[in-house]
Amino acid sequence: MVALKTQTSQHLGVGLYSMADAARLLRIKPATLRLWTSSTDRLVPRRLPVEENSITFAELMELHFIAMFRSEGVSLQTIRRASMAAAARFSTDYPFSVKRFDTDGRTVFATLIDEEKDRVVVEDLKKGQYVFDTVMKPFFHWLDFGGEVEVTRFWPMEKKGRVVLDPQRKFGKPIDAGSGIPTRAIYNATLAGGGQEPKVVAKWLGIPLQAVQAAIAFESSLHE
Repeated sequence: MVALKTQTSQHLGVGLYSMADAARLLRIKPATLRLWTSSTDRLVPRRLPVEENSITFAELMELHFIAMFRSEGVSLQTIRRASMAAAARFSTDYPFSVKRFDTDGRTVFATLIDEEKDRVVVEDLKKGQYVFDTVMKPFFHWLDFGGEVEVTRFWPMEKKGRVVLDPQRKFGKPIDAGSGIPTRAIYNATLAGGGQEPKVVAKWLGIPLQAVQAAIAFESSLHE
């Protein structure tokens, strides 16, 4: 289950994730997450005091984009420079996860290439453009936006997959979109008593079989 550390009114609607659970959802090492969020030269601004050891939904979404860039071989230097350029252009602290980056992200990288004279970095920036076109643009279909700036929901298995992270529901933990039951609770129910058939769990919880199957697929993917 995604741990929530201080579920007070000040955190309502922002989503809240412990560092351990955020790393699990991002599929990165906890040490990497700490580096990206806790260093003096961190990649993503923090909305909560660092000592709370938690991040918000907005930060999680921005970190998701950074994790995808890194998984495709884009350097931290390139990511940082692109983030700074996009933040200035879009007037936001979380530039990769805004709707406008969907259409303007490639231009951000092209601008950096035009300004950069170092050959190695130029090649790296071209890699960034390639990754944006092939990996990032399809990812925007997994997101719901409030206007052009704020991501309001994230569908980690795409919208047909039923699983959603919504900071307005259950503090942003992954849930079955229809019932609101946390996917971790559904998954744990399938493990009870040495293992239960999905159709049995669906009957127990009063949810469609597809909801159980989606929760199993999602939770299992976090352990791969």
